[in-house]
Amino acid sequence: MIRIEHQPATDNTSNTALMRITLSPNRSLSWEGNKRVIWSLAALITFIAIGFSVVTKTWVIWPFAAFKILALSAGLYYVSWKLSYQHTITVSESTLSIEKGSYRPRGSWQWQKQQSRLIATESKHSWEAPSLVLCNDDEEVIIGDFLNREDALAVIDCLKNEMPVVNNCYNAGQ
Repeated sequence: MIRIEHQPATDNTSNTALMRITLSPNRSLSWEGNKRVIWSLAALITFIAIGFSVVTKTWVIWPFAAFKILALSAGLYYVSWKLSYQHTITVSESTLSIEKGSYRPRGSWQWQKQQSRLIATESKHSWEAPSLVLCNDDEEVIIGDFLNREDALAVIDCLKNEMPVVNNCYNAGQ
C-alpha cells in the first residue's frame, strides 16, 4: 500500500517537506478487526467446549480449547505485527529522508537530494514488482520490497520528478 502526501512549498527554507511517501504491506484486516475475529472464535470454541464438557461430563477439553484460542491469538498478533512494518520517504527541497520500522523508526537515513538516485531493476516475471533501491555515493537502501507491481510503479512515478531514476524499467516496457 502506498500513501502520498504533498505539501506546497510556502517559503524558501530547505527543511520544509514537499512530499512524504509511506509504503506498507497490503493488509486484509487491521488489528482491531483481528481482535474481533479472535473474540468471535473464542466464543465459539468456548461454547463447543462447554457443550462437550456437559455431554461427556469431563473437563479434558478445556486445556485444548484454551490452547487453540492462545495459538490463534499469537498467530494473528504476529502477522499483524509483521504487516505494520513501513518505509517512509520524505523529500524536501534539498534533503531526502528514509525511515524504516514497525511502530517507530528502527533505521533512518538522511541524504542530500542532489546526490541521491533511485535504481529500479526489472523483475524476472511480469507479475512481480521491480526492485527499488535508493542510493547516494556512499550507501544503498532497499525500499518497498513488499510492494506489488502497481504500487512499485507508482513510487517510481512519484520519485522520477524529484531525482534521477537509473534502469527505469517503467519506461522500458512501454
